[in-house]
Amino acid sequence: MAPRRPGGRGSGVGRPRDPDMDHRILRATVELLSEVGYVRVSVAEVARRAGVSKPAIYRRWSQKSQLVVEAMVTQMSPGKAHDSGSAAADLHALTEQLMNVLTRTPLGRVLPGLVAEMAADPVLADSYRDLIIKPNQRHWRAAVERGIASGEFSGDTDVDVVLNTLAGPLYFCLLITGDPIEAGYARSAVDLILARYGNDIALPAR
Repeated sequence: MAPRRPGGRGSGVGRPRDPDMDHRILRATVELLSEVGYVRVSVAEVARRAGVSKPAIYRRWSQKSQLVVEAMVTQMSPGKAHDSGSAAADLHALTEQLMNVLTRTPLGRVLPGLVAEMAADPVLADSYRDLIIKPNQRHWRAAVERGIASGEFSGDTDVDVVLNTLAGPLYFCLLITGDPIEAGYARSAVDLILARYGNDIALPAR
């Protein structure tokens, strides 16, 4: 079951939620997003595919955009951490993981529409940050902090600069330029971080 978004319904008051119904609704949402994109997703069609009523959906999610965010959580595997013993290798794996999410799941197709909605909907923005952005950032930060503690990265390493350097260009391509993300991006980005903050280490050659 996907976590509740801030300010939403379904807080546990009254009759318990049906996990099977939640699963059907979220799966139908992902399928529809893959087919038609964010703008053309309708709650009515999600309800039809999931075999539930529209009121059943609105009891759980007060608007379409919040439903879509939780559906995206099911595609992202946000809890997957990496601890290989090499912070650089972990950052490389996390960068590739984000690349895959943005290019091989429906999130890449619907994110521009969601960003436009977030500009006018602070509840949706909080939901997206809390359910998608922050869980993944924790793993990235942990990898950098392990590298600092082990001496792999210098003591003056700026964690925020590292995270922005690795993830920022991916979102820039997706949301602004529309340029394709090169297959070797993750390695090039981590090499750039190592050139600035690494203590004479490099990623293993492939």
